[in-house]
Amino acid sequence: MKVTASQAQELKNVLKSFPDSRKANGLRHSQASVLAIAICAVLSGCHNFLAIGEWASRCTQNMLKRLGSYFHEKKGCYTAPSEPTIRRVLQSVDIDVMEPAFNNWVSSLLEGAQNEAIAIDGKVLRGAYDADNKQVNLLSAVLHGQGVTIAQQRIESKTNEIPALRTLLKPLNIEGRVVTADAIHTQKKTAKYIVEEKKAHYLFTVKDNQPTLLADIAALNIDKEAPHHETTDKGHGRVENRKIWAGSELNNYLDFPYVGQVFCIKRHVYDCKKEREREETVYCITDLTPEEASPERLLKLNREHWEIENRSHYVRDVTFDEDRSRVRTKNGPQVMASLRNFAIGTLRIVKKAGNIASALRDIAAKPRLSLQMLGL
Repeated sequence: MKVTASQAQELKNVLKSFPDSRKANGLRHSQASVLAIAICAVLSGCHNFLAIGEWASRCTQNMLKRLGSYFHEKKGCYTAPSEPTIRRVLQSVDIDVMEPAFNNWVSSLLEGAQNEAIAIDGKVLRGAYDADNKQVNLLSAVLHGQGVTIAQQRIESKTNEIPALRTLLKPLNIEGRVVTADAIHTQKKTAKYIVEEKKAHYLFTVKDNQPTLLADIAALNIDKEAPHHETTDKGHGRVENRKIWAGSELNNYLDFPYVGQVFCIKRHVYDCKKEREREETVYCITDLTPEEASPERLLKLNREHWEIENRSHYVRDVTFDEDRSRVRTKNGPQVMASLRNFAIGTLRIVKKAGNIASALRDIAAKPRLSLQMLGL
């Protein structure tokens, strides 16, 4: 339940590689040490700078030594950084360097794992505002089946998610993999970028923001025959039935690049407790051909896309209380979001945690476990 020696050393090298914008005069605590403390504190369930400072103050001398803390010669002991020091470091760290480095390290723990698809979705940090007094928005890429964030991009206040997706995917090697996204990204330029430049596949939901495309797919009436695949699941007091119809014969009639298939999914959900039911029909489009993706696989890809909400965004909101976080200035909000992604990914891969809240409570009870798990 801890990383290998080489992975631990690589993490230490990563922490030391970030440029430090602070003036050298009077510095006591290294940036690498403060970041190591922040990582371990968030793995212990800390939500903000104050909590991280309190966690650091409770560290034993052995823990502070292992975390690379400052040794005070006059006092003859290792000292923990104060909350203001932690705040200054985390607000000033170069997020454009830190974010991909952290995500790459977490992704490296999955070497050899089969990860065929990547879900893309945006998230608003409701308690954080930028210099223009607008809420901070982040766009994330999360691995299907893993719930691990591999990339995150801040959406600038004067733009939106659509161009940010290309920036998000640019440094990633996703050749041959499937990118799933909600209707806002059902754009011709985005589809061409994924297929032509990234050599990957797309699977998009089609809604009212593309009315002509939606009407054209609906007009195909592919759902008039028997469903091509069907599943029924029971859990959490609900019974959910899903049916899928896929078609490829009339794709040339659609004005969208590289269409391989369109498909229709109908969901019927019965709430056993409230004795209520609801139905939903969703249309999707993909460049995957019938030979590359059966109706069963298409349904699985569509369903797993929402893991980005259930296994990433929901955990950050509910378990880490992200939406109520008052960290709001400079790089602070995105840095804290990156630390939460790091913690979730590490717990899922290294600790095999199915329940992140339970894993955090376990580590909070024995703080040294966070160091042991990372090999620090």
